[in-house]
Amino acid sequence: MTWLQALPAAAFLLAFLLAPGYLVGRAFGLARLQSLGAAPAMAAAAVGALTVLYRWGGVPWRTGTALAGTLALLAACLAGAAAARAWARRRHGHPPAAGSGWERLRARLRPPAVGPGPWWPLGGALGLAAALSGRAVVTGIGPADQPMQASDGVWHLNAAAYVRDLADAYPIGALAPMYWGEVHYYPTGWHALNAIVPAPVAVSANLTVLVGLAVVWPLGCASLLSALFSAPSRRIRDALPLLTGIVASTIATGPFVLMSILWPYGWAVCLLPGAVSLVMVARPRRGERRAAASRVGGWLAAGFACLGLVAVHGASAFNLAVIGVPALLVVGLVAITQRWRAGNRQRMIIMALAGLVVLAVALGVIGFWDQLRMLFTYHRPSANAVAVLREAFHDSAMTRAIRDGGWGGASLTVVAAVGVVVSVVRRRHRWAILTAVLAVLLMVASVYTDGPLRVFASPWYLQRARIMPLFEIAVLVLAVTALEGLGDSARGRRAALLASPQPNRADWGLRAAAALLAVSTVALGGAAVARSGFHHYVIAFSYQPTISRWPMMLSEEEIDFIRASADLLPEDAVVLGQPTNGSAYYWSLTGTDVVYPTLRRYAEADRRIVARHADEIFDDPQVCAALDRLGAHYYYTDDDPTEGGAPGGAETPRWPNQLDELPREALMRVATDGDHTLWLISACGWDQ
Repeated sequence: MTWLQALPAAAFLLAFLLAPGYLVGRAFGLARLQSLGAAPAMAAAAVGALTVLYRWGGVPWRTGTALAGTLALLAACLAGAAAARAWARRRHGHPPAAGSGWERLRARLRPPAVGPGPWWPLGGALGLAAALSGRAVVTGIGPADQPMQASDGVWHLNAAAYVRDLADAYPIGALAPMYWGEVHYYPTGWHALNAIVPAPVAVSANLTVLVGLAVVWPLGCASLLSALFSAPSRRIRDALPLLTGIVASTIATGPFVLMSILWPYGWAVCLLPGAVSLVMVARPRRGERRAAASRVGGWLAAGFACLGLVAVHGASAFNLAVIGVPALLVVGLVAITQRWRAGNRQRMIIMALAGLVVLAVALGVIGFWDQLRMLFTYHRPSANAVAVLREAFHDSAMTRAIRDGGWGGASLTVVAAVGVVVSVVRRRHRWAILTAVLAVLLMVASVYTDGPLRVFASPWYLQRARIMPLFEIAVLVLAVTALEGLGDSARGRRAALLASPQPNRADWGLRAAAALLAVSTVALGGAAVARSGFHHYVIAFSYQPTISRWPMMLSEEEIDFIRASADLLPEDAVVLGQPTNGSAYYWSLTGTDVVYPTLRRYAEADRRIVARHADEIFDDPQVCAALDRLGAHYYYTDDDPTEGGAPGGAETPRWPNQLDELPREALMRVATDGDHTLWLISACGWDQ
């Protein structure tokens, strides 16, 4: 399938992600850009709520029901916001809206006027960011239906296919087929979204990569930056820091790495800046509020957005803590101190809120102790802390195998280093310094896997690529802080020069500030353009066998063979095969079920018997009996050790088994293209 053919599905996905959340944000009193930036996170919250409610109510999770539920939630939010505004007007003594009933209804539903209106340079910066990232994604993936070949990609493609087939996205039990029938908790926000997009599973997954990296991430960064940096005018030169920051958001490599290997977590990372922007809007700042007309509405919107992130991936709670706690701490301590000094009543309120926070954390630990214990016991090989610091400077976590001839993301880091000085001197956005330091410390802790520090990095599976986006967000804010400081310095010196008795005299400080601003802007813009080419290879390493240096499971010809051979099978067919030889893709690519939908070792009895004794099918009757109970009458083999000439060769089995040793005498050929063959297991007495 071409990307042009996937356009209707992409339009559906964009509309679902942006329209409802935008309307809710506006109704809650947010500015336009903040409403758009956080809309995907609020859509994720709606999906998370509906998947739970639908399981409880016995409603299937399908495109139609998901749309109906989203519209119902949207109507409830709009009605609630309108009622709250009407109550506030009555409370403040404002007369009700005049006119006919229709006009009064429109007045009640009309969102409050807050924030600036649309501005074409802002749209231009977002368009450029979308073009740079979109080009990397489209050329990196190849055809729109190309399956991702990272090991987690197999798992999540098949999980999304089960959610779609079973019409169930409940996070506790919907993915039981991926756990040998056992019921476990796993956030299904991404899988549920994939299941309702009107396109094949692989296409839907790739559309989330395209939309997430080309729209959601830069839009969220724009929302965050506009909430933090106010341009003094609508002249481009005055808004240059904001516009440059939006384009520079595409320099970040972390989202590209994660969306090419870990879809749910990568999707949560793409949603993160938009949700954080609402936290920045909701928090008090020097007695004022930014981009929100209502204190309660701002906090409600921020809460919904944060819940949406957690519904997509549980580690989002830790991501929000790393960014949100410093952001709230810097401005919150002053407010808490003032309220504490106000008297006993305020102290009781503060203590009660602190108690609620502690209780919520305790309940979360108790409720998710099994998952937390698994995280705390997870292990990876140790690494060098100096290499971690180098990766942070160049923004190159998990990209060592990909050639990058330039400075990588170092240009953004260098400008951010200037921003640290500006932030301290001007006392602006100091939370970003704390977040950057925390992120670096967590990345360092992730490589000391044999010491006690590993506990702090356990929520991210001791994988520094998962932590890197937190550092990237902080670095982006600090870089724009530097640009803002240089711009303010240049404007201030220019105003002072014009007001002086000698307006034509040379001001080297003005020239230096203007020159530094120009050089930084050009450097970041150039880095964004250059980084697009690098990001093409980051994506391609997980999708295109002839480019990747990793071992691959599918060649281009093999993908076509799997799709074609599935047409020869009955609807209830189940295919046996070594999971790493491509057989696991039958389920997600064709809807033909497989015995092993993941690459991991299986503990379920029948699958264990087959894996251990497949080579004894003529001598051990347990093998045919187990296959019959599994419904597996077909077998797939791949005899191409190079996977079509892939530099990394073919993926090897992840655990010892005999799945490649089924005797050919026990099989009858159904279809073949020379290297890849689909067989009927005739030794058990089955026929077509």
